[in-house]
Amino acid sequence: MKAIVCGALIALTVTTAHAAEDEQSADFMLPYCRLTPREMTSDIKKAANYSRCVGIVEGVSQMFNLLKEAQAAGMVQLDPLLCTSIPAGITKEQLVNVVVTYGETFPKLTPRPFTVLAISALRVAWPCKR
Repeated sequence: MKAIVCGALIALTVTTAHAAEDEQSADFMLPYCRLTPREMTSDIKKAANYSRCVGIVEGVSQMFNLLKEAQAAGMVQLDPLLCTSIPAGITKEQLVNVVVTYGETFPKLTPRPFTVLAISALRVAWPCKR
């Protein structure tokens, strides 16, 4: 009986630790995306994860722009799910704010990967104009 209880506790600990370490989820990333400059300067891990947030969102934005250019050049035919019309001049901070707002508006989506949330947020904010 003691072995069963110990085994169950170990399994629970491993499961809980694994769930807490899902650094790819929007649940994990969104708090870092909301940080103020003051909060970032107080903790190197927070600053690193904020930078990671911005990098992922900017990367998704650049991916959309590359896909749009490839379609315009006749190299690909985009599925509507991969098409956006992000206006020129949008800042990284504005992109991040769109993703954060989307995550706050649709909290049921935040267990998903952060990149998926970012793709959805940017696509909804700036749908493809055909």
